[in-house]
Amino acid sequence: MLAMLSFALWPVFLTELGVIWKLNNTEMGIIGGAYFFGYVIATPFLVSSTDFWDAKKVFITGSLISFVGCCAFSTFANGFWSALIIWGIIGAGLAGTYMPGLQILNARLESKMRVKVVPWYTSCFGIGTGLSYYFMSYNLTNFDAQTAAALAALGPLSAALLTLFFIPSKNVDTDHCPKRKLINFRPALSKHKTVAYIFCYGAHNFELFAFRSWIFALLIFLQSQNSGLFSVNSAGALVTIMTLIGVIVSILGAKLCLHFDRNQVIGVIGLGATFLAIFSALILKGPLWPAILLLLLYYVAIMMDSGALTAGVVKESDDQNRGSILAAYSMFGFVGSIIGPPMVGFVLDWSGGLESYTAWKWGLVAMAAGSFAVFIVQNTLSKTNR
Repeated sequence: MLAMLSFALWPVFLTELGVIWKLNNTEMGIIGGAYFFGYVIATPFLVSSTDFWDAKKVFITGSLISFVGCCAFSTFANGFWSALIIWGIIGAGLAGTYMPGLQILNARLESKMRVKVVPWYTSCFGIGTGLSYYFMSYNLTNFDAQTAAALAALGPLSAALLTLFFIPSKNVDTDHCPKRKLINFRPALSKHKTVAYIFCYGAHNFELFAFRSWIFALLIFLQSQNSGLFSVNSAGALVTIMTLIGVIVSILGAKLCLHFDRNQVIGVIGLGATFLAIFSALILKGPLWPAILLLLLYYVAIMMDSGALTAGVVKESDDQNRGSILAAYSMFGFVGSIIGPPMVGFVLDWSGGLESYTAWKWGLVAMAAGSFAVFIVQNTLSKTNR
């Protein structure tokens, strides 16, 4: 969670920096997507390496990359291109902490315990996201983006030090190392179930990170249209509450899959999220708090299949190739994260901009394409398994 302290830096400061740097919504979305581009580029190297080296070392490396990126943002970011490159570097740091952190657990737990623990671990991503939004919303009202980035750098640095001194090292059994190159996606792409989970993870991330990239700006818009009924800090608190509730439902969604057919559960969740996105769009111009409540329910539905998807791909992987499979899952899955934020930014530009209810309605509908795709794929898998 400490390694993710900078996660909400751009989503929270994008409207302010967008005005200062004279960016349109598509450009702001592209910068948001650059975080995940950096993640995707670094993932095959950093995550696959956990099949050969102790994941602890990879996690520390990723934390230090994030630390350097935050310092660079604080010092050098002054426009579209500099922010694009540096935000991508910070995203590359996430590639060295998210799945390698999971591999730290996988290497130290028995098979049955892994499936139970994975949803809790993936939910920590949500907790880290929520804390980052609250931290950055506080910085927005008290400091500039450069100071916020410098303060955020302390998070990954602390994570690296805590991992170095408090997690015992565990050498990889060289006798059981996979006889393959470091980067090899064949184990993941040779099974139709893992391919389906990877595709669904990409669709899930398209929606999830589009929502996370733009929700703060949407809440600020709603605040401006409703006589400032809540403050900027309150908007940050609302996003934090959303993400923390998302943590709980992600675990519940994964637990449902232990008792019912996984593909059916994930498919129903995807369809439900699609309808909630449409309802949220329809009621957006109505009373403020019902609109916010529906946005919360929509986010809850998005998060409900997060742990279930990751637990599913872990269940389908074997010990020797788990790092490679998780690398493919993470890399190809996060391609959706690259596309989601700029796609919604383009829709906002096309349909009226940040100050238009119509634009935000279409933006929510665009996000829902992710959940609808998950429904289609999982429903097909469920029928195939019968």
